[in-house]
Amino acid sequence: MKTSVKDEIRASGKRMTRTRQAVLGVLESTKYPLSPLELYACLQKQNVAIDPVTVYRNLNALKTIGLVRRIKLHHDDQFRYEMKEGRAHHHHIRCRICGKIEDLLLCPLKKLTSMIERETRFLVGDHSLEFSGWCPKCQ
Repeated sequence: MKTSVKDEIRASGKRMTRTRQAVLGVLESTKYPLSPLELYACLQKQNVAIDPVTVYRNLNALKTIGLVRRIKLHHDDQFRYEMKEGRAHHHHIRCRICGKIEDLLLCPLKKLTSMIERETRFLVGDHSLEFSGWCPKCQ
């Protein structure tokens, strides 16, 4: 666990509990955003004593602090969570059959964002783009 993450938690007035550390550990080690129940299942496999409500509370606290990003993917009935720190801006692709999600580590919208700002005089703070298709296993 990075020192800066611990410092940010302490600076927010919250404590770095073993449970919170376990939640962060799983999120740091996964390559795609997890639902709270998927995160709970990962923690159960690691024999972490935690209940689903505590997972939700920790995710909400980490989101409030700004360490975790909550995302909603199209055709998904739940929010998913991923680490913000150490991750460049990215988008996602999701398999329409099995639901597999992968990060897309590129953003083709930089030029479009500049054009939108020029045209509308808005300052774009954020955007999201999601692709869906069929993963190699489901093709």
